Amino acid sequence: MISVPWRTSGARLQLPRDLEIAYVAGRMGLVAIADVFPIWYGSPHTCRFGFGRLVRLGLLRRLPRPNVISPAWFSLTGRGLVWTAERAGCDEHELRTVASSRDFTLGSLSLRNRFWTSLILSSRRCPEICLDRFSPEWELRPMRPADVHVVPDAIVSLSRPVVTGERRCVWIVEVDNTTERIAVWRRKAAQYAELRSRGRLYGYPDWRLLAIVPSLRRARSVSAAVSEGGGGAFGYVGVANTLEAGQAFEPVVWLCSELANAPDAQPTVSLTEKLTEPIARADQRDRSTVDRSPSAETGAITP
Repeated sequence: MISVPWRTSGARLQLPRDLEIAYVAGRMGLVAIADVFPIWYGSPHTCRFGFGRLVRLGLLRRLPRPNVISPAWFSLTGRGLVWTAERAGCDEHELRTVASSRDFTLGSLSLRNRFWTSLILSSRRCPEICLDRFSPEWELRPMRPADVHVVPDAIVSLSRPVVTGERRCVWIVEVDNTTERIAVWRRKAAQYAELRSRGRLYGYPDWRLLAIVPSLRRARSVSAAVSEGGGGAFGYVGVANTLEAGQAFEPVVWLCSELANAPDAQPTVSLTEKLTEPIARADQRDRSTVDRSPSAETGAITP
């Protein structure tokens, strides 16, 4: 029987699911049950028992809560990170452990994790579309070039195999929880417009901006600001709850310039509709840091 290499309080490993949970928790940094339970469990209640078992196993830690009604947040333990990296066959630097949630905007983190979860579920439902990469902000920050002044909340790379090779679409994701002033969005759009004129950003030659916002009213404000800042032609906006629960590939996103000009317009864009750029050579595709995350069909970790 496979077990962790330290003494536990009566809990047993359930592989491969426990390894998958530990890996995703390490990639996300911090997770809350309500945001990620659909990846492995049928309900938050069942997930709560599963996470409790991983806490007893010493793989996860439950962070202190400010009060009893606040949601619980979980992170890998230090030894859980080492065990997960060894068992998953990945570098330890691909994973993160967090001791406190005080330095995080948990509302924005929850929106990001729900979107990440939805992408995994959507890939399972549409196996012809692969979630190649989801790089969170903590992984991107050390990669930031000196002349780049923005670090997105995430970068998402989607691909689809075709007869001539593979087509890929890259989204630069900015999560908005109404904590930033509209003027900040205007300046940020101008920065992205300048970076787009240069081409490659964080290693990607072609990319589009996606703003995830909590409401339609905020979507209208952000799309106007992005358009004013020069990002209307490559900037898109989506309301968070329409991109969640496995709906990430549905046509629920607006082009910013279109929503700015027609506030009552319905969303018509899918994140997968822009998979039009073929990759000419197989060696142009880098080894993804999420290739070991739950796969589209089985939820297994692939080496």
